[in-house]
Amino acid sequence: MEIKDLIDSYTHWLNKEIRFEKIGQYYEVSTPFLDSNNDYIQFYVRMDGDKIFFTDDGFTINNLEMTGYQLNSKRKKTLNSIVAQYGVNLNGKSLETSADIKTFPMKKHLYMQAIMKIDDLFMTAHNRSGSDFVDDIQKFFSKKEIYYSENVQFTGTSGFSHKYEFLFQRSKRQPERLCRIMNSPNKSNTSNILFAWQDTKLFRQDDSKLIVLLNDSDKIAKGVEEALMNYDAEVVKWSEREKNSNIELFSA
Repeated sequence: MEIKDLIDSYTHWLNKEIRFEKIGQYYEVSTPFLDSNNDYIQFYVRMDGDKIFFTDDGFTINNLEMTGYQLNSKRKKTLNSIVAQYGVNLNGKSLETSADIKTFPMKKHLYMQAIMKIDDLFMTAHNRSGSDFVDDIQKFFSKKEIYYSENVQFTGTSGFSHKYEFLFQRSKRQPERLCRIMNSPNKSNTSNILFAWQDTKLFRQDDSKLIVLLNDSDKIAKGVEEALMNYDAEVVKWSEREKNSNIELFSA
């Protein structure tokens, strides 16, 4: 019941903090989550009968490009992969999706995840190799012969689906380990990951673990590591990936 209370308190906070305003045919929805500019993430919804349409009016990608992120062919592939994972369409630069009244909560949840995931790509705009963080991680796992499943999805107590970038299977020596990555280690991303984990873990084995891999090429926001560890997450900084203890954590 303690975990359920935590999940309920999170959803109560989320519902209380979301704001909306009618603008023409659309409702402008303001969420409590922050983007890379520390502005509240907003999107727009329009109702047509029983159908509900979502759009961000191109803001997420335009904002990304303003950071210096160039959508070359490799990065477009990453972008297309994200929108496909979350059931979102890319119309020009606009992120769009639709739902009916019954599927609205789930669609809204996945739509928000997609926006936050794409906004998080700004951390790779000026990185050392020009590749995105996921590519760097996959190359590291390949080099160390660490085996995994990628982009796995689980349904939690709330009925929402949550995606994890990597799953390391249970072995004789290790429990099941779900792994999330954080390009931009900030409060919004931390809250999102912790909610997903608390919502998911009741349906996993008792000894299942959460690993959070932090991109520390820039400053990690204050309190992020402490919050994750308070919920028994294993925190790995990218700069410390070669530590034997961290390699052991990923390995079978």
